[in-house]
Amino acid sequence: MINKTNSLKDTPLTGDLWKNFSENKRISLVEEIIKIEKKYNDFQVKSADLNGFVTIRIDRSIPANERGVMLLEFEALIKKKIDDAISIWLEPVGDKSKLRNLRGINFKKGV
Repeated sequence: MINKTNSLKDTPLTGDLWKNFSENKRISLVEEIIKIEKKYNDFQVKSADLNGFVTIRIDRSIPANERGVMLLEFEALIKKKIDDAISIWLEPVGDKSKLRNLRGINFKKGV
C-alpha cells in the first residue's frame, strides 16, 4: 500500500541482470510472462528501457475502471518475476472520437 513511509523511500534501480540484457531480450522476458498469463494476451511490448520503463500497447478496448487495476496487477507480476524496479507505461494513443477529431475542419457549402 502507498503510505508516507513508502513515499519517502528512494526509487528502486534496475539490477545488473536487467541492465546487461539487450532491449530485445528485455522485451522477450516481458513477452514470456504475457504468453503465460492469458488475461494479458492483448498486451504488446513496445520498449523496455535500461531504467526499467516498459511501454506496452493494449490491442483491445478495456473500460477505464478495469484497465487501471489490470495494469497495476501486471506491473506487480513483472516486478515479482523479473525486477523490482520495472514500471509499466501505457503507450499514448490519439483521440479515437470521430466527432472530436472533426474540430477545426471547415466544410464548403454545396454549390
